[in-house]
Amino acid sequence: MQTSTVIVTGGTKGLGREISLAFARRGHHVLALYHRDEQSAAKLDADFAAEKLAGRAFRHDVADAGENAAVWTLPEIREASSLVLIHNACAAFEPKPLHLLAWEDFDTGLQVALKGGWLRARALLRPMLAAKRGHLVTVLSTALHGPPPKGFTAYAAAKAALRAFTQSLAVEYAPRGLKVFSVSPGFMETALTANWNAQLKSGIRAAASVTDPAHAAGRLLELVESAATRGQGEDYPL
Repeated sequence: MQTSTVIVTGGTKGLGREISLAFARRGHHVLALYHRDEQSAAKLDADFAAEKLAGRAFRHDVADAGENAAVWTLPEIREASSLVLIHNACAAFEPKPLHLLAWEDFDTGLQVALKGGWLRARALLRPMLAAKRGHLVTVLSTALHGPPPKGFTAYAAAKAALRAFTQSLAVEYAPRGLKVFSVSPGFMETALTANWNAQLKSGIRAAASVTDPAHAAGRLLELVESAATRGQGEDYPL
């Protein structure tokens, strides 16, 4: 696969950080989008610089339609010969039973997962179609492969909506040369889960697969760079 510009939403922490580093180390130009955490962004930028990698963190709210045009004007995207979008951003949440959830908990997850995926895809589809190549990849969860863990109602609903969106993109755009698929990691120890109840996490680990973020990033890199056809909305466990 030729060198691409890889846009990673939620790209400075946890799995997103590992994805950004994995692709940059392979020689791709990485644009790691983040929302608020300046410290994590600065650390990733320092790692890019220390390893002399082509990448940088860029502050961007994936759910803000007003910021959509700003990303498209960036030279890394405007001048790229090939584009890869990895929509990894996930709204922060703490597992709760349904009776303790407000609608805002659902809406926040949908804004980041579904609206964020729609805005980013809309921004990049035109240049991808003009080049007749490109990758649209969404990060889901093994929580969709069976009954989700307790307390994951809002999270699972957002990821399920993103899954349907990904499949629809594949139906419409895979025949036009784009590769569209999703990946599903298991439970990961990241900043997102660091403050969750220890007993809750223990139960999730016992009931679900556990994924190492660095290993998952390497697997995703292999999937994107593989010469095999991946463009019909498949979902790959990481």
